[in-house]
Amino acid sequence: MERIDWNRLWQEYCAEEEMKEDRAFWDEFAPSYRKKRAAGEDPYVEQFYEYSGFEPGETIFDMGCASGTLAIPFAEKGHEVYAADFSPEMLKQLMAGAQEAGVSERIHPIRLDWNEDWTARPDLPLCDVALSSRSFITRDLAGAIRKLESVARRRVCIGAWDEPAKGYDRYAARYIGYERPGYSCYFFIMNELMDRDLFPELHFIRQSFRLRRYESREDALRTQTAAFQYGLTDEQMQRLEQYIEEHLVRCDEAGRQYWRLDHSDESTIAHIRWDVR
Repeated sequence: MERIDWNRLWQEYCAEEEMKEDRAFWDEFAPSYRKKRAAGEDPYVEQFYEYSGFEPGETIFDMGCASGTLAIPFAEKGHEVYAADFSPEMLKQLMAGAQEAGVSERIHPIRLDWNEDWTARPDLPLCDVALSSRSFITRDLAGAIRKLESVARRRVCIGAWDEPAKGYDRYAARYIGYERPGYSCYFFIMNELMDRDLFPELHFIRQSFRLRRYESREDALRTQTAAFQYGLTDEQMQRLEQYIEEHLVRCDEAGRQYWRLDHSDESTIAHIRWDVR
């Protein structure tokens, strides 16, 4: 049987998905990320910490740290965190949040890109645990995994989305009779690791969230249609139009009008961990 090239399939997956590799996009987005983190406790953080199995006082390398979703609460738990991101504005927001939380002395910002040659960066520390949480913004899956291993002394932990495509709505999928494809972000990571006989451990973290806002009915239909990336039959398309007609509601918030589907949903994030050899 021919060996499956998971790295090549990942590259095809990335070509189909909208991958935000533009640094300017994340620089602009950074302040809202920090506001979201400051809005209250995130159950994802505690579950990620539990599944990672950190030992007291272990050092952590957080790749794609953003404004400190994990770096700040993990520093609050007493860990020394080396927090890396390719967005200078994200790192700025990270340190502002760390200062507010009183943990700035335990967080060490590093500007780093997935696509860099990490072997040419002697400033990168070797930490007990390396992690990447919902931040695999790279088209080289195998290379990214090995880069995380290169800065981990004991273990690597990854948080990866389970949704097969951006905007995918499970309720709409059931209504129109769409069979969900088996490929999502964590699927490629697990198979790449298992092909290397690494025996990764897999857990799922689930939490409720409010669905996205739409500017119009046309915007909702366009976005939902795009999420069913393997195409819809004419009958499924008609049912999707009917679903949106029945479940899209208009909202008015502080004078701004937008549209939203009338149900909450549950995001699913895969937590993958393995011990380095």
